[in-house]
Amino acid sequence: MDQQFDSASWCSYGSVLQGPNALAGAIAYYDQLLTNHPDLYEIWTYRAYALEHLKQFEEALANFDQALKVNPEFALAWHGKGIVQAKLNRYEEALVCLDRTVKLAPQDAKAWYNRGNALTHLQRFEEALSSYNRVIELFPNDYKAWYNRSKTLTNLGYLYASLSSLDKVLEIKPDCHYAWNYRGTILKRLAKFEDAIASFDQSLQIKPNNPDAWYNKARCYALQGDAKSALQYLHQAIKLNPGVYLALAKSDADFHDIQNTPQFRHLFQPRQKKAIAPSSQHSNRYNNHCQTIVSAHVFDHQVMS
Repeated sequence: MDQQFDSASWCSYGSVLQGPNALAGAIAYYDQLLTNHPDLYEIWTYRAYALEHLKQFEEALANFDQALKVNPEFALAWHGKGIVQAKLNRYEEALVCLDRTVKLAPQDAKAWYNRGNALTHLQRFEEALSSYNRVIELFPNDYKAWYNRSKTLTNLGYLYASLSSLDKVLEIKPDCHYAWNYRGTILKRLAKFEDAIASFDQSLQIKPNNPDAWYNKARCYALQGDAKSALQYLHQAIKLNPGVYLALAKSDADFHDIQNTPQFRHLFQPRQKKAIAPSSQHSNRYNNHCQTIVSAHVFDHQVMS
């Protein structure tokens, strides 16, 4: 299973054609076919996926509905409809469609994966865990499913089990920088600061310009009372993304013991006017690292094979 998407993505089938012009050409071709054969539910479905790629979500939904009017048992259309509902943040409606998909196509790992994502958005973590487990049953080396399983276990409070899942991620894909970073956040939560720093260092070896790893490393040093190292690594995070990390550092309890020092306050002097309040996405991602629910997911169109 070759997946090229980020930690919390939605799998979509979509067209093999790339780019809006190619997709527009595909839609024109589908229109020709449907003119003479309006009951070709597969073509309505392919047309809907092309529209989904173009972010024309409401029209895509109408096309999926047209396909399902002709064939209510067509799993691919139910799956696509679920993906579009999720992209519109209608997770309850998405879950209805994905439940129907896995009932019709119980071997569809992508549908189980997307079902897990929808359930995560709804904070139904036990059920999400079951969905990711099903993906792993079908594809044991799917590191994305293992990663999402780890985050779900964290949400359920099973931190050591979460670490075990992350170890599996890194066994499958040792260069997964965000898995190393997430491993560090869990170890930090367990007050295993040296091990957490080692994980952040591994993440930074793979992706040196990752401000989140620098920021978390700074938090570990601050919690150990090493103000000099904490300020050094915090400065690196701020240099990479000042708008986010200046705002976060101001209210981060991990820096409580150094927030009143001249060195800490100096970090804010040149950029004071540029600092912005973190968005809900950044608040969830950085202030509450071990939460799966984030304000935005990456939706990808890579096909599982």
